Amino acid sequence: MAASPLDIEITGLSFRYPDGTLALDGIDLAVPRAGRIALIGPNGAGKSTLMLHLNGLLHGDGTVKILGQELTDSTLPGIRRQVGLVFQSPDDQLFMPTVFDEVAYAAVNAGYDEETVRTRVAEALATVAMSEYADKHPINLSIGQKKRIAIASVLVTENRILVLDEPSAGLDPAGRRALISLLDSFSATLVIATHDLELVHRLCPEAVVLKAGSIIRTGPTAEILADTDFLTSAGL
Repeated sequence: MAASPLDIEITGLSFRYPDGTLALDGIDLAVPRAGRIALIGPNGAGKSTLMLHLNGLLHGDGTVKILGQELTDSTLPGIRRQVGLVFQSPDDQLFMPTVFDEVAYAAVNAGYDEETVRTRVAEALATVAMSEYADKHPINLSIGQKKRIAIASVLVTENRILVLDEPSAGLDPAGRRALISLLDSFSATLVIATHDLELVHRLCPEAVVLKAGSIIRTGPTAEILADTDFLTSAGL
């Protein structure tokens, strides 16, 4: 049987911050088409740094391929239209005066005409159940609503890959359940960095465990989460 095509292929990726901190140390990672993987590990393991390489916000040594294309200066604009990155704090990416404008921003920058922008925004807001908030200012929304708007803002350009950093952080139980249900409805490839092991169990069949900038284990989520001795040793 032929191997599934890869949406993400990372080989030998290392990255050191300007202060000398080695954040990633020889990362190899393959994510198949429509895959769902969780990046788990203690604080400082390198999860967020790895995620920022997936749409070129950081550049390390090694090779990053997205949808079969190596990430370079020339391919970066097209890749960024395929990889939607949602930060842990939605306030880090919400800056427009209305929800509509916020979600439309990426579509406008992608060069869509006005009618297409309005159609895409309407579809994205409907997907996250936020249509009635189109004219609201994002600052007046709850954190759960802000997270939905942040997700809509990357859905609007029909990204093939969604990368989410701690998506359930700060949510109450009802908001967390609603978010898990929403993410579970998506057909895009999902890469989720989180400490929320229940969310990992619900959404991601495969898990990647990082510690001190290295991958120390990959495999079926159920097996990893059942290995309590390993989780303790990994700082989870």
